[in-house]
Amino acid sequence: MRCIGCMVQKAAFAFGVGFIAFSAVVSPFGAMPASAQTIIDDWQKVKPPAPPQLKPVVVDAKTTALLILDFNGAQDPTKGPCNKNTKPRCLASVPKVKTMLDQARAKGVFVVYSLAGAGEPQDIATDLAPLGSDPIVKSGADKFIGTNLRSILADKGIKTVIVTGTASEGAVLDTATDAALNGMNIILPVDGMSSTELYGEQYVAWHMVNAPGVSQKTTLTKIDMIRF
Repeated sequence: MRCIGCMVQKAAFAFGVGFIAFSAVVSPFGAMPASAQTIIDDWQKVKPPAPPQLKPVVVDAKTTALLILDFNGAQDPTKGPCNKNTKPRCLASVPKVKTMLDQARAKGVFVVYSLAGAGEPQDIATDLAPLGSDPIVKSGADKFIGTNLRSILADKGIKTVIVTGTASEGAVLDTATDAALNGMNIILPVDGMSSTELYGEQYVAWHMVNAPGVSQKTTLTKIDMIRF
């Protein structure tokens, strides 16, 4: 009399062996590893790409706006991100941004400010203080969300924005990306954006000139390469 249980076990074993062999044949990569590698596993293997090329820019003053984003906190570190405790690189960028701001105002360029956190207009770095006629919006990282920034720029016929501010991976990246995806041109001076650490500035510079949808709208530059 046959052992039915033995026959079932043999059949199951044969099926398992056959399935493994079939998988090895149909997979173009051979047998799959127990767990695929992720970017976290390969983090230390990443080599930074070559730095992007910086380009000179000639600004059309009538259709360009200068965005001064989240420079509040300079006088009181509790009033914003641009402060000596968490983002000293932001404070270091203020003199250069002031040079550009003065040049822009002299040519009649439209200037718009933003605030972050608990900041108020008086908390913006003194050297970059807004005029009474300058619009100021307050929002999270993307300054178009929850504000009338889009209509402010549209009403002035703005087609290009020069984006400065902190953090590079926050207000700068999100606002510039939103603007680019909605058809605006972006001028991004690398010495006008700042972060807590260098990597934040590095990956934003790379992203803006490589990411689909924004790379073709972005000119990466330096403040002394911008002509008004």
